[in-house]
Amino acid sequence: MKHILSLFIVIFPLLISAQESIVIGHKEKLYSETLNEERNYWIYLPPSYQDNNYGKASYPVIYLLDGDTHFTTAVAIQKTFTRGMYNNMPECIIVGILNTDRSRDLTPSKSSFKHNGKVLFENSGGANQFSTFIQQELRHQIDSLYRTNGYNILIGHSFGGLFTINTLLDHPLSFNAYIAIDPSLWWNNSETYIKAESKWKETQFLNRFLYIAMAQEDQAEDKQQHSSTIKQFCTHLIDSKQTNNLTAAWKYYATENHGTVIMPGIFYGLKTLFEGMELPVKEIPNNPKLIEEQYRKLSRKLHFNFIPNEILIENLAKYAISVDRKDSALELYEYNCKNYPDSHNAQKNKSKITSPLTTK
Repeated sequence: MKHILSLFIVIFPLLISAQESIVIGHKEKLYSETLNEERNYWIYLPPSYQDNNYGKASYPVIYLLDGDTHFTTAVAIQKTFTRGMYNNMPECIIVGILNTDRSRDLTPSKSSFKHNGKVLFENSGGANQFSTFIQQELRHQIDSLYRTNGYNILIGHSFGGLFTINTLLDHPLSFNAYIAIDPSLWWNNSETYIKAESKWKETQFLNRFLYIAMAQEDQAEDKQQHSSTIKQFCTHLIDSKQTNNLTAAWKYYATENHGTVIMPGIFYGLKTLFEGMELPVKEIPNNPKLIEEQYRKLSRKLHFNFIPNEILIENLAKYAISVDRKDSALELYEYNCKNYPDSHNAQKNKSKITSPLTTK
């Protein structure tokens, strides 16, 4: 027994040290001159970002409000959409912005709400400053530190959704796409909806994208304005089709409440934005040029040049080889070499398939 115990004492620390953590991101911070405080944010980088075998790709950036709450959800959806050969969105860098004073940063005006004579959300109305922080300070840091491609997406829920829509109305060119999940458009007697009504026909949105997810209508008397204002915004403005070069869509989630609508809202918001990205995988070995054709259509739709992920094309080439279409695989590897000329992996794969030993 003594020997067994001694052996356990020796082995147990080795077992503990051999365990590896599952890490989906890392923590960063910067001091904001605009907000006069230090701000924390979390970063997710795609798996291939730091793999030196692949080319130095650049990536769209998702700026996620309430990052301390929704970061893991967004990362999970990103991973789901970019695995295997059926990609529904490009790999993205995700920036989860953590809160310090949520009602201050995400609301566009001072609160007019009172309860028992006391003003609710007393420290509200700082959305303009927070918007300046994101656009001028945080984005500058992200673009300086990481390989970004200039396509930026803003996602917010509740007060974050209110902030997202206000940013679209006041600074439409600050992001390429806006996803607002059950936004708090009731704020200060629906002032954002009223502002949107007056701006909707006169603002040139210049090919921006908006998606709104609406949760089940709440029948509680004190919450009816929340649902009714979102519904008015969607049916009167988005459904009007008079959107001045804004691609807009919305969806009603009848079985989801204000809390549970977050995951399907992000999921379908991103899927709707990048609709047309998923390739007809089974047809690729017979016609590899379908990839370029489809990505050209997607780029025209989004008014931004997107190219396929290197690993996606590599997987499609391997699939082509598995169905005895080495000629198509070679074309796909050459396509990767063209898109990622600094990729050791792309060059190596092309060399393998063109060598005399593999062509016999």
